[in-house]
Amino acid sequence: MCPYCRKFITTQLYPAFTALPSSVLNLTIVPYGNARERQQNGSWEFACQHGPVECLGNLIAACALNYTSYQAEDYMPFINCMELSTTHGQELSALHKCAAANNVSEDDVLTCMKNKDGGNLMHEMALETEAAKVHYVPWIVVNGQHTTSIQNSAYKELMGFLCKTYTGPQPTACKDLPKPQVVG
Repeated sequence: MCPYCRKFITTQLYPAFTALPSSVLNLTIVPYGNARERQQNGSWEFACQHGPVECLGNLIAACALNYTSYQAEDYMPFINCMELSTTHGQELSALHKCAAANNVSEDDVLTCMKNKDGGNLMHEMALETEAAKVHYVPWIVVNGQHTTSIQNSAYKELMGFLCKTYTGPQPTACKDLPKPQVVG
């Protein structure tokens, strides 16, 4: 339910992901955002910036990542579908649609969501987010680094930024792109 993440995923990240080979774009997403966690009676509880529906979406995403063994080629089409399809309060309808369309087991995701696995996965996302010292989302890290320049340039035009900064042989998808200016 984060509008900035939704926009970035659907208009920048997913198009770049589908255009570039995995040798150029090795992708990891961490569905947590600006949430907060606390442990209550042996279970994890989460409060999300955009409310309970954002926490539900994060939980769906975390369970889907786990179901796909954290393989971006398997989870990114599902995540993109969820971002495009989810409206406030309709997360489970989007799950049904996107799981069927993207070879993700809806039953496995729902089972994960209903047992402690889901909470434990969200706790792992919290630890990753905390370790990265995330201050806002989307938090863009390239080659293990996050800087204001990387953030601004990648958020503005991810595909061009990746093509400009990639030091290997230029992928076909990069050959006809205009060279972006670094922002910030």
